[in-house]
Amino acid sequence: MNTSPIFQAIENWRTLIDSYKRGKDESRKKLLELLNQGSHFSVKADEIQAWTERLANASNPLIHVYAGIDDDVFKLYLIDSASDAAGDFTYIVIKEMNRNPPCDVPEQQLVNDPISSQSAIYRNFMFNMYCSAWMETQRDDFFRIISIPFEDYARMNLNKGESCISFFGLTNEKVTASSLREYHIELITMKDLAIGSISSTAENCSTPRPPFTVADPITNYQLLVQSDAGI
Repeated sequence: MNTSPIFQAIENWRTLIDSYKRGKDESRKKLLELLNQGSHFSVKADEIQAWTERLANASNPLIHVYAGIDDDVFKLYLIDSASDAAGDFTYIVIKEMNRNPPCDVPEQQLVNDPISSQSAIYRNFMFNMYCSAWMETQRDDFFRIISIPFEDYARMNLNKGESCISFFGLTNEKVTASSLREYHIELITMKDLAIGSISSTAENCSTPRPPFTVADPITNYQLLVQSDAGI
């Protein structure tokens, strides 16, 4: 895979959020425009299968979702955590946010403490309604990556040819939140969100980066490290 365009797209996102950090109002407008270019993206069964194979021996299997800008289009670059940590960029899935209605797929109950569809829709509502105000609280540490437990996708139990959808939400770790500063961006995944049909549950255990932690250091994100280095 030719990684040069991917490195450049990730660098373009960093340049924009650095400009936003410096207080450029034009950058704020551009960020808001990019984050609202579409409502969701789809993940296919064969993509999940490829990650399953690559993450077979991983102790903490994750999907790293990198934000990037390619030719004025907001793109997301998905790579499994094992490949990312090893600097193996041979399999990177590229997604664009879109507004096309997802295809109908059979509804299926999920397990292991998913959130309700009502909660998923509410969190997406929070993102759509308060994205601009929330961004102002994140100016000093704006996200570049969203880390998703691979189980969020594995639990979809997709059959060949099927797909699930992922979309942005805002959530907080507290029972109640006193300000938008306590919310963080996440990617919520549902199997079915079509007109007249919606899954009863969804998966949402994603984490934005930065900040990086001792348990999950920046060295695990070689796509970011090498993009920043201009390799």
